[in-house]
Amino acid sequence: MSESATRCPICGKGTLADIGYDAAPATQREPEQQPDSRQIDTYTCGHQVIGERLATADGEELDIERRTSDEPAEPLPDPDIS
Repeated sequence: MSESATRCPICGKGTLADIGYDAAPATQREPEQQPDSRQIDTYTCGHQVIGERLATADGEELDIERRTSDEPAEPLPDPDIS
């Protein structure tokens, strides 16, 4: 990622602080990552930039975590086992 990609595109002063993906309404506390979720870039200046929806966005344009088959995620614990 280039230095200009980490600067706020609105004011040019803030730097990228967080990248999130959220489909939940603003009134809902827990974010949801769904096909309708949009990439939300939050900058230290307080500005937020809303990106494309995950379902329709170009995978090369999104800042997403990519894993290979050699790097599987850890399985969740079985809720039936006490």
